[in-house]
Amino acid sequence: MKIIFLLVALTFPILICTNTSASANTSEPISPIKVPKAECRLQVDNAHISNTILKHQNVKAVKVNVYSICNRMQTKVKITLRIYKEQLPADRFYGPFINSQSGGENSGFTVALQDKYVICKNSIPTKWFGVAYARAFIDGKWQYAGSTRSPTKESILCGT
Repeated sequence: MKIIFLLVALTFPILICTNTSASANTSEPISPIKVPKAECRLQVDNAHISNTILKHQNVKAVKVNVYSICNRMQTKVKITLRIYKEQLPADRFYGPFINSQSGGENSGFTVALQDKYVICKNSIPTKWFGVAYARAFIDGKWQYAGSTRSPTKESILCGT
């Protein structure tokens, strides 16, 4: 009787371990759900110091780039941008800035607003961000993108 009990006692943990590791090997790893980007969207980049303006004009300026991106042809795209600096009691904005309305510059799969900026008057650390909205003519209908903000408020050595 003791031998049977000892055999069962020694064999049972081996069976449990074998079954557990077998099921662990057959299970598929859980991957995060990927949300596809919208077919047409407005992308507002984070505020930054423009190296191009600094290099060519010797002026320090905060800039925010905005893109209307679509997998279909868009025409008559009008992007409106405000560049904000965080301050109390309320944030202050500069603009509105609007992209060029000449034919070829506001048509395509990607339309950019990249040449709008605020000149720095000092090097006081300030938080900056952009907010934009847009409209575009796509597939014979006007489409609108509501207010879209930069992903983060960037602290930049640029006061006004």
